[in-house]
Amino acid sequence: MSKPTTQEMREQLVNNEVDYITELVFKNRHQELSDYVAKTCGFKDDDDTEIEAIYMSLYGDMSDECA
Repeated sequence: MSKPTTQEMREQLVNNEVDYITELVFKNRHQELSDYVAKTCGFKDDDDTEIEAIYMSLYGDMSDECA
C-alpha cells in the first residue's frame, strides 16, 4: 500500500470531521456540537472587530430590519 498524497490525507481528515459532526447531530448531542464548533472555528480568538466583520458579512445590519 502506497503512502497517500497530501490531498488524499486532507480529504480523509475533512471526511473524519464531517462524520464526527454528523454523529453529533444525529445523536442529538447539541451541547457537544456547540462546544466543538466554538473550539475549532477560531471565533474565540478573534477580536471584536473581526467578529463584527464576520457577523455583518453573514447577516448584514440587522438594525435596518427593525425600523
